[in-house]
Amino acid sequence: MTGILLATAMAAPLMDVLSDELDRAVEVFGAQPEKPHYIAVSVLEDHSTSLSARSGTMDFRDDDTSRWLDVDLRVGSAALDSTHPLRGFSALEGESRGRIRLPLTEGFALRHALTRELDARYREAAEHMVVLRANQNVLVEEEASADDFEPREAVQGKVELPAGEIDVAKWEALLKAASARADRSEHVHLDEVRLKVTRERVWFLDTEGTRLEHGRLHARLAVDLSTTAEDGDQVQVFDAFDVHDPASLPTDLDDWIDAHVERLEALRKAPRGEPYSGPVVLEGRAAGVFFHEVMGHRVEGHRQKREDEGKTFAEHVGERILPEWLDVVDDPRVERMADTDLNGFYRYDDEGVPAMPATLVEDGVFRGFLMGRSPLPDVPHTNGHGRRSTGNPPSSRMGNTIVTAEKTVSRAKLREQLLKRVREQGLEYGYVVEDIEGGFALTGRMMPNAFNIRAVASWRVFADGRPDELIRGIDLVGTPFVAFSNLSAADDAPQVFNGTCGAESGWVPVSAVAPAILFDRLEFQLKEKGQDRPPLLPKPLPEDDGAAEVSE
Repeated sequence: MTGILLATAMAAPLMDVLSDELDRAVEVFGAQPEKPHYIAVSVLEDHSTSLSARSGTMDFRDDDTSRWLDVDLRVGSAALDSTHPLRGFSALEGESRGRIRLPLTEGFALRHALTRELDARYREAAEHMVVLRANQNVLVEEEASADDFEPREAVQGKVELPAGEIDVAKWEALLKAASARADRSEHVHLDEVRLKVTRERVWFLDTEGTRLEHGRLHARLAVDLSTTAEDGDQVQVFDAFDVHDPASLPTDLDDWIDAHVERLEALRKAPRGEPYSGPVVLEGRAAGVFFHEVMGHRVEGHRQKREDEGKTFAEHVGERILPEWLDVVDDPRVERMADTDLNGFYRYDDEGVPAMPATLVEDGVFRGFLMGRSPLPDVPHTNGHGRRSTGNPPSSRMGNTIVTAEKTVSRAKLREQLLKRVREQGLEYGYVVEDIEGGFALTGRMMPNAFNIRAVASWRVFADGRPDELIRGIDLVGTPFVAFSNLSAADDAPQVFNGTCGAESGWVPVSAVAPAILFDRLEFQLKEKGQDRPPLLPKPLPEDDGAAEVSE
């Protein structure tokens, strides 16, 4: 045991180990016919504490630390290298590198794993480069010709992270009590209250001389309730607190749980919506997701270089696409807005570049794209948006997508304008979309360039003054330019959506901030619906409050 402790104590720091192996790889690969022009090595150390309670008892607990390796190696030159997409059929197209787990100590095993991955990435890149040259020789000239990589000056940085420790026993008691409280409702068929605290440390270095040590501390407290309506619809209510410091999480959860149980029961009884085209107000969270899906994925820089992409905004730089009083900026440097921590905050992207703001729309005019280190013909520089989850190559992605309106009205005035447009269009009612559960966008050429935003709770607002009616079962659908052309007003109270976004480079944390927005016309379609009836057996209910204290 003494020898093991001594060996661990004498082990070189992780950054030194990575630097040694990177230097060795540069020397060996530099003697090969196909030479790398750039290599980056990144290690993510993830320590997470996860707790979950169901029906008043602990369902899951875990405390885990893991390390993951990513190697980005480019053979060729900055102008044309092995990351360049292949066109047509190739056995190399669509290959996935997968996640590479590293040992937790800086010894021989770590060096061995790093060496294997460097070797594998070099062989893959060299083979890709050979096929790419043949690909370029036999196919037509590409539409968007630009370099594959932007060389940059080296960056040095080190950010210390707080420990982010929590009182596990305290939180287990809180989660069990909250879950038991939700479970008292006969209509809550499944409940889960969970907490996950994640401390991520990142070591990044490359052949340009960049050396970074940074990371992220994040905690999410979430409630997830579900039931089955009489018509077979699966009804779910989800909500979460996302914070940078677990100490700022709320601990009095009774009102929070009660509100979501009440909402679940109301949605269970609510009627399903219908296909609709007419005036709609998107509350701030829903509006944020709208811009994320309708605009965000279409302004990712790497998509403008692909032959199979629709390139919705590529020819509209400098043109007005939104009202002149609206701006859209993606700024990952912002830690907090609207009294809410932003999930999309980061200091450095996954290509070793400091986070920067990317102006997408200014005074209604489209200005540019989210950029990683893959240049466009007229956009040669990154704006710090190269992102990925481990096991994927980085690409340009959103961080904090922030929509701001220079001209605003009060919430009451926005409702008045909604009803005015309902009457002008001769409709019985309009809609207010209160909450969403996410969405998706189709950006390729082989499918309609459409969006789908999945509404959870929406309200019919009647022109004749009847009380608003809660409805469920609808999705917002459409195409970008038609939707944008119908945007007419915004309120003065922005809201935050925190979540994660999935695309080719994996799942990354994101935020969207927006005010409530009025559209003169949007379309709804029916959401898919389950066919199972509610359970035949009624669920057992606790006889008294003491059930919350039942042990595992």
